[in-house]
Amino acid sequence: MARDPQKPQFFRTLRVKNVQQVGVLAGVLGVVARHGASVGDIRTVHQSRTSMVRDIDLLVESLAELDAIVAELDEMPETTVLELRDEVLSAHLGGKIRMVPQMPIDTFADLGRVYTPGVGEVCRRIYEDPSLADNYTIIANTVAIISDGSAVLGLGNLGPLAAMPVLEGKAALLAHLVGVNAFPIALRSQDPDDIVAAAAAISPSFGVIQLEDIASPKCFEVERRVQEAVGVAAFHDDQHGTAAVVLAALINACRLAETVPQQLLIGQIGLGAAGFAIARSIMHYTGNPVLGADRSPEAIDRLVGSGGTASDIEEVCGKCDVVIATTGQPALIAPSMVRPGQIIFALSNPRPEIDATLAIEAGARIAEGGAAINNLLCYPGACRGLLDVGAKSAPQAVFRAASEAIVVATPEGQLLPNPLEKRAHSAVARAVARASVAAGIASRELDVDYFTEE
Repeated sequence: MARDPQKPQFFRTLRVKNVQQVGVLAGVLGVVARHGASVGDIRTVHQSRTSMVRDIDLLVESLAELDAIVAELDEMPETTVLELRDEVLSAHLGGKIRMVPQMPIDTFADLGRVYTPGVGEVCRRIYEDPSLADNYTIIANTVAIISDGSAVLGLGNLGPLAAMPVLEGKAALLAHLVGVNAFPIALRSQDPDDIVAAAAAISPSFGVIQLEDIASPKCFEVERRVQEAVGVAAFHDDQHGTAAVVLAALINACRLAETVPQQLLIGQIGLGAAGFAIARSIMHYTGNPVLGADRSPEAIDRLVGSGGTASDIEEVCGKCDVVIATTGQPALIAPSMVRPGQIIFALSNPRPEIDATLAIEAGARIAEGGAAINNLLCYPGACRGLLDVGAKSAPQAVFRAASEAIVVATPEGQLLPNPLEKRAHSAVARAVARASVAAGIASRELDVDYFTEE
């Protein structure tokens, strides 16, 4: 039975000690299933001749489910509940990133090289030739991830402090996947003038400005104005990173369905930051209008002005071969609205417009949600490529190149590559760098070996 996408979900790890006997683990999993929880990873912690200790990851819709599971397991003589942990919160304790020096600083000689008196000579040289900052500072490998917290995930306006876990997570992933330094910057003000002024004021320290979790429609103005105010590439990841991955998923879905996007009628429900960018990206790729539905007349006008067609949810679901939804409204699409053979991407996180399993059961040919079609597949490689060529802007062409690189990196029969596969991110970086050079926005040359397949 599919989980209710309208309810919150909680991740917990259950540690149990079982008697080493056939059928005991099956009994534990049976208890979990009876109370409506889903099982993730199961890991063996300790094994002896008489017992087995395991960690079992659970996904539940209420804490009452957990209480009921633990209570029933406590009644089983072959099983002992040792611990119930919230590993999500534990993973965030103290934050997810830190700064470390690149060299030891243990002696006065080290201090003299890293700071005073030696650093003064480096400052003087950069003053005389600003291009040397690329060689003697972290700027050329550093991204600012800036947010006002006005549109955090699909949760809404949570403010700057609550946006920090997302910003830290993206910074950690940039470091891990592509070796980029990234700093989370949460702004107290949600006024567009203040956001633009703040980004412009700090921009000398960064090689790329990545805007994050800024609400629509102000995000469109903010992105444009930030790009005009800074001398480096700036982009709003919720728009362009998401759109690039959705386009890649659409191309691959069409291959699985033995068709091409140009032959399909495509509809976009929700024309906020992600939705409008997705529609624009698809129209740029196919040359065909996208049908768009949104409650905001301003959003509809924006789509029509970009070549799209005004529509509504009933027409999109009733006529379109591809339905993409980015509304933040759980269960907006009822199973009865699904037509046989449709491709459906319900992308709102953490709860989609329709659960992918329900969509498939209702007749969809291919269905997927935002957990799988996620901008993680784009922004690390995009930042890496933009930094490597010193890009001065981030036009649509670089994100189309990212989409096409993701398609090439996708294993046969899959919708998208594994987002933790570093080769996929390297492919995106090379494609973005190449597109930046072709677009005339690169400020530095790269050796030809950079563009060679790894």
